[in-house]
Amino acid sequence: MDTHRWLEDGPADQREVWRTGLRDLLAEVFASDGVPALSEAFVRGIDEGSGHRHLLALDDGRVVGVLAVDAKEMDDAAAIAELAVHPAVRRRGIATALLREAATGIDPNSQFSVWSHGDLGAARGLAQGRGARTVRELLKMTVPCGVGDPVRDTLLTAVASARTTVEAADLEILDYTAACAEFGGDVVDEEWLRVNNEAFAWHPEQGGWDLDRLRGARTTDWFDPAGVIMLWYRDEVQGPHCAGVHWTKHPAGDTHGEVYVVCLADAVRGRGLGGPLTLLGIGHLIDGGAEAVDLYVEGDNTPAVATYRRLGFEVVHRDVVYRGMV
Repeated sequence: MDTHRWLEDGPADQREVWRTGLRDLLAEVFASDGVPALSEAFVRGIDEGSGHRHLLALDDGRVVGVLAVDAKEMDDAAAIAELAVHPAVRRRGIATALLREAATGIDPNSQFSVWSHGDLGAARGLAQGRGARTVRELLKMTVPCGVGDPVRDTLLTAVASARTTVEAADLEILDYTAACAEFGGDVVDEEWLRVNNEAFAWHPEQGGWDLDRLRGARTTDWFDPAGVIMLWYRDEVQGPHCAGVHWTKHPAGDTHGEVYVVCLADAVRGRGLGGPLTLLGIGHLIDGGAEAVDLYVEGDNTPAVATYRRLGFEVVHRDVVYRGMV
């Protein structure tokens, strides 16, 4: 190992070389582990000016490791990072060195947490060796829903019931395109942000979004405005209000669709709309040809996990956050 460098601090021509090397590293890690090492936001941050920072471990100029962190959290006592090390050079102290180097730029009392996608053995060993503890678990749950799958009819019946429930609550179901045509794009985006930030005020990644963040998230090649299901009600004095948003994800050619983001406005919380809104999005994914639907849920959200199990979902993957890595 010869050096560490922050990707974003390098000269322009060198940054392009490092970006290519970093993408190659992530591809090789995925091929070895079967799990993406970095979340979608940090991968986008390689090219975007999103405020993400990527500390590279270089061996004779080759990128063999990376630690990614949100620059806004660098001074936070609970900064959350993501790590990847090339399979050929693991257990040589590269991850530890990256953590120590990154920690020089944050609060000395930091508990510096790290995501472990897939909770693989190497990550567990690193965490145990450093006395870290698990503070968060994110479950991926999947249900098969292709033609012929026994759960499909159950889901479609539940989707029809969900539509009836929403309409009985005097809410209008519109996708993003239809909502923009009805209310104007500026109003729709403003309402989308309001609902998102109300629902995720507690959430370290999904909360506190602004318009630039929302627009940036929609630049992905899989974004489909028809796959953003929104619930609306009209106020004669204050105008239209969004009650909820279900942003689905179904990349072209992928057999799996995803319950990407579901959020409800504070004004309608407690009215039993979260389940129906989730089902409306699942119905859209099934209609779009998805043969399976994935969703992510916090491991300690026992009621939600139980609800999804009743719909046929099963846990297929776990991501965890370890705290106290430095």
